Amino acid sequence: MGNKKCNSDCRRCIQYTPQEVTHPEGLDAVLVHKWFGIPILMLVLFCVFSLTFALGAYPQRWIENGILWIEASLRGVLADGWFASMVIDGIIEGVGTVLSFLPNIIILFFFLSVLEESGFMDRAAYVMDELMHRIGLHGRSFVPMLIGFGCNVPAIAAARSIKSPKDRLLTMLMIPYMSCSARLPVYMLFVSVFFKKYQALVMMGIYAVGVLLAIAFAFVMKHTPYFRKGDEEGDVESLSPLRVPDWAGMRPKIFDRTKDYLQKITNVILAATVIIWALEYFPADRTRNGLDKEESYLASIGKAADPVMSPLGFDWRMNVCLLTGLPAKEAIVSTIGILYHTDDGEELAEALRADGTFTPAACISFLLFVLLYFPCVATIGSLWREAGWKWALFSVAYSILLAWTVSFIAYHAASL
Repeated sequence: MGNKKCNSDCRRCIQYTPQEVTHPEGLDAVLVHKWFGIPILMLVLFCVFSLTFALGAYPQRWIENGILWIEASLRGVLADGWFASMVIDGIIEGVGTVLSFLPNIIILFFFLSVLEESGFMDRAAYVMDELMHRIGLHGRSFVPMLIGFGCNVPAIAAARSIKSPKDRLLTMLMIPYMSCSARLPVYMLFVSVFFKKYQALVMMGIYAVGVLLAIAFAFVMKHTPYFRKGDEEGDVESLSPLRVPDWAGMRPKIFDRTKDYLQKITNVILAATVIIWALEYFPADRTRNGLDKEESYLASIGKAADPVMSPLGFDWRMNVCLLTGLPAKEAIVSTIGILYHTDDGEELAEALRADGTFTPAACISFLLFVLLYFPCVATIGSLWREAGWKWALFSVAYSILLAWTVSFIAYHAASL
């Protein structure tokens, strides 16, 4: 047992010697090819998203059935009233809706870890090096962006490896536009309901929009006086060798990311769920114990934002969902589960289709807003620590403005 642990620790500590890729050979000759490299990168990401949906569908259904069983059991035990409503309609439905996407999250974490451990991430940075240089950044900036697909917080920390201070700062400001795993449940919910035939393509499109807008943002910022002159880094000249992914190296990444996701569910999401339920249930006399949501405090908050958000195709419920997504994007899904009071994923899908508010145009607008607006509190906190409070606040203000503008254009274009 001791030898196994020693070998595992040694494998995790091995430092691979970079290999020169001036004249790539073997598999690298294809992976980093001038014309084939980017299409291969896109194909790999397409396969990752397709498998995430396909493999995650079965365990997701098992979790939903388990939640249904828990709800049925509690309804037979708890007397009708506010407490039963809070537990069943609030906590179980809200947290359960987010928890049902856990298999998809774990599958995505697994594939991201495979790409990192195999050395594919280095190839992605090499392939993107020329494009990144055209906007004034180094190819290595693309690696923190890819890590941001898992979580923006460690991605911001990974940007420390960039030598140029201004390039490092600009990379950190780009990372919030990468679709982290917290946004994935929101995407999966709406994509599976409204774009069932093209799930993988739509998911790739959302991720691609984030990357392209981040690149456009960097290009614009590079032409501002502050970022115009900076320390230039050379090209990506070396790569770690391709290798078979080692479970010993992958396991802590998958475990830690899953642990963080579950911790969000058990603290941030749980607290947000209870608050949303209370705002929807009260005042109990006007809402008839939560039956008439239009008379709730929650509806009043959502309707107050209508003058600003209605041009995007949003109603008060969508406004509320975006508000609850500020601490953690997963809370958007739990809020939807509470607002529609459905017992499983299929009923929620039917409710969203029949609602009339979530038209395809409004859905596209909503998904883009979720992609671009205010990142989670943890991301802003990391950016605050790494870059200072001024840049953190700049990121918040700019992301909200960009999200509103892009969603406005998308909604009206899709409505034509």
